Amino acid sequence: MQCPNCQRDNEPASRFCIFCGTPLLAPEAESTAEGAADSPSEEVAALRDEVRQLRELVVRMNERLAALERTGEAAVPPPEVVPARSKAPTPTPQAVPVVTRREGAFAEVRPSPPKVREREWEQVLGGNWLARIGVLALIIGIAFLLKFAYDNDWLGAVAWGVIGIVISLAMLGVGYYWRGRYPVLAQAISGGGIAVLYLSVYAASVMFDAIAFYPSVVLLLAISIGSAVLAVWYNSMALAILGILGAFGAPFVLGGYGVIAPAEAEVGQGFWLLAYVMAIDLGVLALSAFRGWRWFTLLALTGSLAVFGLWHGRFDYEATLLTAQGSLTIIFVIFAGATTLYHLVWRRAPQPFDYALMVINAGFYLGISLGIMWDDLRAWVGGFCLLLAIFYGGLAWVAVKRSAENIRLGYFGLSIALLCLTVAIPVQFGDKAWTTIAWVAQGTVLMWLSFRLRIGQFRIWSYVVFGIVFVRLLFFDTTVDTRTFTPVINERFLAFIVGIAAMYLTSYLLWRQRESLAEQEGKAWSVYPVFLVVANFLTVWLLSAELWGHFSKQLVTLTGEEYRTMSSALLNSRNLSLTVLWAVYAIAVMAIGIVRRSRLVRLVGLGLLAVPIVKLFAYDVFALEQMYRIIAFIGLGVLLLIGAYLYQRYSEAIKGFLVKE
Repeated sequence: MQCPNCQRDNEPASRFCIFCGTPLLAPEAESTAEGAADSPSEEVAALRDEVRQLRELVVRMNERLAALERTGEAAVPPPEVVPARSKAPTPTPQAVPVVTRREGAFAEVRPSPPKVREREWEQVLGGNWLARIGVLALIIGIAFLLKFAYDNDWLGAVAWGVIGIVISLAMLGVGYYWRGRYPVLAQAISGGGIAVLYLSVYAASVMFDAIAFYPSVVLLLAISIGSAVLAVWYNSMALAILGILGAFGAPFVLGGYGVIAPAEAEVGQGFWLLAYVMAIDLGVLALSAFRGWRWFTLLALTGSLAVFGLWHGRFDYEATLLTAQGSLTIIFVIFAGATTLYHLVWRRAPQPFDYALMVINAGFYLGISLGIMWDDLRAWVGGFCLLLAIFYGGLAWVAVKRSAENIRLGYFGLSIALLCLTVAIPVQFGDKAWTTIAWVAQGTVLMWLSFRLRIGQFRIWSYVVFGIVFVRLLFFDTTVDTRTFTPVINERFLAFIVGIAAMYLTSYLLWRQRESLAEQEGKAWSVYPVFLVVANFLTVWLLSAELWGHFSKQLVTLTGEEYRTMSSALLNSRNLSLTVLWAVYAIAVMAIGIVRRSRLVRLVGLGLLAVPIVKLFAYDVFALEQMYRIIAFIGLGVLLLIGAYLYQRYSEAIKGFLVKE
């Protein structure tokens, strides 16, 4: 039976077209329907009912397709819509497009299409890649020809410009003529034609000085937009890649700069090179809005950074800081759009490669910008990082507001913003305690926001920030100048106290949300004990460092006879003080655990108590003098007896020591 809509053949007993879904009626059903019509109004009502139900079916199918694009998971198929009964005889039911669940995906039951013969490797290599490599070689050969012609004064500038344009138009014409018969070859030749156009304009403007600056920029913009339109029309990433390779290869093959002797002329070439890159990148931006070709975007970004590096290496001293940073910022903004615009416009979920492109663009821009501004704008680089963080924060907000498909894109943009903010703090404050304090505040606020806004990614970033804080406290903030050291009143003490308080607060926040986190993440354990243990460790570390610094300052101030008579006593006092400090702190933690009936706190106290015990029997017994050794053993013994008494006195309260409370 032939479908009245798509004119394709269906099974004689089919009720709907298996290709386009148009309702079908068998010939005998049509004749019966014509003779069985009782009332036109009843038939119209029945048809309206059928149309309404079919419309509902289409809406449900569209919703299901949207769900598949968002999550890649299968949804439950909607119930089959049965048209309402009418006076006309119902055609015999037949197989309609059925959606079945199979391993988490949908499979539509359709007639098996004819098997497509797989292409052999010989065809792929000989028919496709030979064409592309051949066109690439042709582009390079033409570039060398232009360079050779310039060096030997062949013909005039106008003649070479006309020759280049004729060659490029001829290649575009051949590509258009063969687009149906030899599509791969046609796309390769068309991409080569675009590349030759770039070469011709670059040579005419830079080498031959035949085209003025502004007309050449307009011409380049026209070529970029035309190449984007051509790539979209052919739907060929290979064409776009060949064009972009030729475009960015022109400055390197033709010499890039330095072909004109006067310094002023070379500076002018430098500005032209930047305009050349930006014009090409605008074409990349236009193409990226319609096609998510990641490899093409990566090649364009790589070429842009390479040409910018070529320019900066040559004109760093002649050009102003505004020119260098401004042009780099324009390139960055273009590729920030090129890596996200496609997903925002078409509401498509990004892939891992898209995230990688965003990181590459942001990372290179941040690193190169810091290198450019570090000497002249050192006081403002922190503000620059903050502005970059605000930019990505705004991009994240736009992505989240745009559609549900872009939520992950928004979260990733927010992660880049947080990374920029984290970099801004040490860059602005330098190696000072305020850097640690700012990171501590950031980690605490992120943890609070993760529960307030129900954004789990914030919690992950909070863990990362606190990890950085822990490393910084131990290896950067611990070291002080012992000659000018004052216990408690110093930057180290301030940084440690703020960090320890923040970790206790974060542990409390995690403890309050432990049940909801266990349900969300399916974990039987929580992270808050880790923060509690780390906070206690840093407390002991801080007190020990303050005590050590106090005695060390006294030691470094001793001279001559004073050092020989007093150094031994100070060293013994320092070692004994550390042992007593650790023991007292451990007993205090155990007492808190007993009062609060917290098994975890008691275990932490016992773990801390093991440290002075080991130190006493393994080190102090040999290092301390007799009097200090006596004091150490008696003092620690008394403290251990106090701990044992507390356990015996409150044994009922701590009966959960060996079993979980």
